[in-house]
Amino acid sequence: MIPNNNDYRILIVDSSSMIVDRLNNLLIEMTCINCVSTAYTYGEALEKLSADKYDVVLLDTQLPGKNGFELLSFIKENYPKTKTIMITNQTSNLYRNKAAKIGTDHFIDKSGEFEKVIEIIKEYSVGYQIN
Repeated sequence: MIPNNNDYRILIVDSSSMIVDRLNNLLIEMTCINCVSTAYTYGEALEKLSADKYDVVLLDTQLPGKNGFELLSFIKENYPKTKTIMITNQTSNLYRNKAAKIGTDHFIDKSGEFEKVIEIIKEYSVGYQIN
């Protein structure tokens, strides 16, 4: 799937409304994004994923219900073309390696690399293929 430059559909999955709001505010201003949806739990994320197609999912490792790694596994198994960006405070090598093994496309430290999300999405919008 290679969306037009303004057709990206993003799903933010994080239990913190403050993080969701901050990401939403950053993303909503980007011209390459058509829709930003949010989910606060694993179950809510599954509902959103089954109802709509997303090009990119931003997710935390800690979620109510099941954890972000379980959601990442579900996405990679059922929606292999969907890009994933894990955004977490749990940044030890153990977490990074686990996310990489499952297949995350990016792993971002919430406390120090938050703004990289915008850079990654911009890369997609200027020709980086989502496939």
